[in-house]
Amino acid sequence: MARLTIEKFIDGKRETAFTVPAFVLGLARTIMPKSALASLESKGLDLPGLLEAKRAGKPCTKSFHVSEKGVSKKIVVSLA
Repeated sequence: MARLTIEKFIDGKRETAFTVPAFVLGLARTIMPKSALASLESKGLDLPGLLEAKRAGKPCTKSFHVSEKGVSKKIVVSLA
């Protein structure tokens, strides 16, 4: 079963990480408002691209930067 790993880094050090089954991607795409999907895509997280990689059985990694409480963080989403 494909797995989706989400990691959060601050200053190059991993702060937190968790893994969920990849079917969550399809569920998220279904229940999230289009505006939320567009916001994620503008940050660099291509949910349709991750879903396509899942269907093709290919690994895929996307990353983007966010500012949370004034702290710059890098988010890495990996599909394996």
